[in-house]
Amino acid sequence: MAVAQNSYSETIRPAVAGMVANLTNADADTRIVETASGIGFGLAVGQGAGAKGAVLGAAAATGFVGVSIRDVVLDPSDGDTYPQGAGIAVLTEGDIWVATGGAVAPGDNVVFDAATGILSSLPADATHFAIAGARWMTGAANGGLAILRLGGALPSA
Repeated sequence: MAVAQNSYSETIRPAVAGMVANLTNADADTRIVETASGIGFGLAVGQGAGAKGAVLGAAAATGFVGVSIRDVVLDPSDGDTYPQGAGIAVLTEGDIWVATGGAVAPGDNVVFDAATGILSSLPADATHFAIAGARWMTGAANGGLAILRLGGALPSA
């Protein structure tokens, strides 16, 4: 008989990108994915063309609407991505695990990349926009998982 698994970790991984970290002031919205390539888990989501539309990232800070929440019932062939036309859960306030786009430390300000939706603590510039009311609750190295807190204070248009 073949061995199905010959090793295992003593602990489970604490989190994955897009997983809601806790229910502290958690609030979410449902939108429709407009981005042709879809939207992955734990990424910045912007206002789409439709009233409830969602796109990956945003062209300006005022377009930010939240962070995509992991959905464990999506078709596994979609590769942890909400496909175009699908309903997407977006955290607008609360704590969520994300894969960072650079080293972050607790209390740091949060920015998102306009094109990729990746969140980090890089300086705000023409392609990285600050998220009002957001901060890092835990630290992580580049590409590591950290808890991001959204304060629910979306920028005004």
